[in-house]
Amino acid sequence: MLNQTELTEKYAKEISTWKYDNAYSVYNYPDWDKILEQKWAITIANKRKEEFKAVTIELDGKLQLCGYFRFSVNNQIVMLGLGLNPQFCGKGYGKQLMGLIIQEFEKRFTDKILELEVRNFNTRAIQCYLKAGFFKVCAYIKETPIGPDTFLLMRYDKSVLLLA
Repeated sequence: MLNQTELTEKYAKEISTWKYDNAYSVYNYPDWDKILEQKWAITIANKRKEEFKAVTIELDGKLQLCGYFRFSVNNQIVMLGLGLNPQFCGKGYGKQLMGLIIQEFEKRFTDKILELEVRNFNTRAIQCYLKAGFFKVCAYIKETPIGPDTFLLMRYDKSVLLLA
């Protein structure tokens, strides 16, 4: 079972070491010193405390960092950012992570809209988000640190789950 907790600097540093394979390598962080220098939100203590949560799981009696999420609030929109430890990808943990995220969102933001963006090629994540109650809003090209890429904007709607 997944649990959320504070995203400490130790956990943030661990996230920066996660390495995804093949096309998913676009999700690899630069090393910690570089993102610290560039002042990424995950490196800033008060941002971590206010916006981020670590997600852990106990396996074989050992607590492991399974993933993380971030709620970035902008007026009526809460933008969701999330990551799943590569060793847990493709094993059903995404569904559990999304359940935890939706539960936290509904507890904290009763009057806001939850959105996320995902790279268009990431069909595995898109399917997970669809099953969690998100729907596709639009596709667009966005500039990233490694060049332009196509993204999909998705929005959460709990009534989608009621229809499924």
